[in-house]
Amino acid sequence: MTGRPVDSADTKAVVVPAGGVLAGARVGVAAADWRSAGTSQDDRFRVLTVGTGYDSTAVAVEVVPLDDVPSGVLAIPEDLAQTTDFAGAEETATWRLDAAPVVEARSVRLESSTERSLDDTARDLGEAGLVGRVLWIPSEPGELWLDVDSVPFRVQQYDAGGRDAVILRIGARTAVDLFVPGARSGVDVVILADCSGSMGCDDITAVGEYAAARMPAIRDWRSFVGSRSRTAQAGVSRMRTLQDALQHLLDVRLQVSGRVSRIALVEFTHGTRQVFPRQGGMSEVDAGTPEEAEAFRHAIALLQAQNAGTDIGNALHEAANLLYRHHKPGNDKLIVLVSDGAHWAPKGEQGSGEVVYANQEPVSLMEHLHAATGIRVHAIGISTPDMYERWLAQTGGQDHESLRPDHTLLAELVRVGGGDPAAIGGYEVLDEYFSGLGAGMSRRVRVTRADSTALGLPTATTQVLREWAVRLAAGRTVAQSRDLARRRESVRERLSAAVGRCAEAAQTALRTPLLDQRQFLDAVTRGIEGRRGVSDSKAFVKMVGRALLPRSSQAPLPEQVAAGHQQVRDFLTGLGQEHNQLMAAGTRVDDGGWIVERCDRLAELLEALAVQLEGLPPAVTQPAGPTEDARPPADQLAAHEVPYGVDSALGTAGVAPADSQSTLLLGLERYR
Repeated sequence: MTGRPVDSADTKAVVVPAGGVLAGARVGVAAADWRSAGTSQDDRFRVLTVGTGYDSTAVAVEVVPLDDVPSGVLAIPEDLAQTTDFAGAEETATWRLDAAPVVEARSVRLESSTERSLDDTARDLGEAGLVGRVLWIPSEPGELWLDVDSVPFRVQQYDAGGRDAVILRIGARTAVDLFVPGARSGVDVVILADCSGSMGCDDITAVGEYAAARMPAIRDWRSFVGSRSRTAQAGVSRMRTLQDALQHLLDVRLQVSGRVSRIALVEFTHGTRQVFPRQGGMSEVDAGTPEEAEAFRHAIALLQAQNAGTDIGNALHEAANLLYRHHKPGNDKLIVLVSDGAHWAPKGEQGSGEVVYANQEPVSLMEHLHAATGIRVHAIGISTPDMYERWLAQTGGQDHESLRPDHTLLAELVRVGGGDPAAIGGYEVLDEYFSGLGAGMSRRVRVTRADSTALGLPTATTQVLREWAVRLAAGRTVAQSRDLARRRESVRERLSAAVGRCAEAAQTALRTPLLDQRQFLDAVTRGIEGRRGVSDSKAFVKMVGRALLPRSSQAPLPEQVAAGHQQVRDFLTGLGQEHNQLMAAGTRVDDGGWIVERCDRLAELLEALAVQLEGLPPAVTQPAGPTEDARPPADQLAAHEVPYGVDSALGTAGVAPADSQSTLLLGLERYR
């Protein structure tokens, strides 16, 4: 073959067992076919489009050149074949490989579709080797899914730089977040709200709908460093921004039902005070608890900036105590720390700014809590240095180090506390985080490369590829394979119809089966349809030989059908002998063509037998007779009252073994 595999017109697509280097979204081609192009690394990514006649599916794939793949073949792993609906339509489906621009994703947010916990799912994703995974971003919007080791994840969000009609590739620098909906994940959350004096600073810019709703309500800001009148350019206070985001959290929780999640709200400065639930502990807040929801809304409204410093270590300690005493077994444990930060320096360095009263060094404390209890911390930083500088310029206010946002400590707490990277900003940042927390739980996933040891191919895969190499070497072209596939389908339908017709006619005329309908159909599946496109002549001959049920000598068939029945039996016996002779002589059977020819002849014989059976008068159903005590002796029963004897395997065609008429009569009596 010259050039590259492009479509189904001149290349045979073969479904192979998934494993090794051919798994997930990887397809195999002959190394000689692909190397001839000699292009860039991104050239190995393609869009595979499969058309089944009813629909088409497009997915991004990585093309892997392999010496084990014969020239003229595209090897598609089973899991990918299922995803694209190619499995089961190998001979009739059309496909093509198209080039497309490749873009490394800046971020991807995946939603779990399973019932597994957030911890387990995040761990498995991290170990799956996400680097190099690809996703086709079509020009038409629609729901996107990413399969990771046969587990589907819905793609909630992605950042492809605003582009579409591209292949999105997850790289080592891609930020991957996992989201588990609240209906499937239980979580206990303690929210630590910073109420120090700096939270009264109104340097949060009001934009969009938030500005229209909130600007009329902006209040003057007063703090322990003096008094300042609001100007026309003033924004929204940090505290008001936090309150609005928490209200949004509540609004989202009221629309969610599912596994139990509980919330506690704690305000902190140099001390701590639990403001929800007021009686202590933790409470469920969702659509089923309207009283608790109203109490939570009231507690949010009462938060206010105070003339005090910040003791983050003490606040973390109190939050951990709450979770330890009141968390629900099986739920995730989470501390959400919301603060504009505090000037902090690691041990041995000099810190300055707003005083940090820490009876325990907060980073060491959080590291211990995470390791010992599994508690995680997420940190939300309110305001940024840029926002603060703009506020100073607009208001002409006096700079004070206690007001400057500093999120160094927050970032360190997240790093040791197993949380997502700290989110920092204004209302939009807080609103996005808390609305997401209301709907479920999210976690940043560690992005790794796939295990490089998973190279090569499983034995089952190479065996299928060798079978196809022999076929192609024998000269069967893709067009010939497609013609054979059409004939296979036609013969399969003819044989299935003949089997069903015989079964129905035998039941009507004889009240007993002549053949095992399921065994016949299973033999057709293994023989004509094949497994992974490779017919199995040995299995076919063995299975179809058992499909004709043996007859007892005590109940001979009527003359009209005995000859046809014997013809079928002789054909099946001869079929086995023919196959054995071919195998003994070392002759390679062209499974597809050989089986189709024999199935066509078998269908012809069964159709003739069905005609003979349909010519018999219907058997007379035994009328409801006297009770068992009054039943006449067996030798006085009319011939038509006794079903034909059948010696069959237990369970075959639903008929139990029967060695005598009396056994059958007992069965019928029991059935009535």
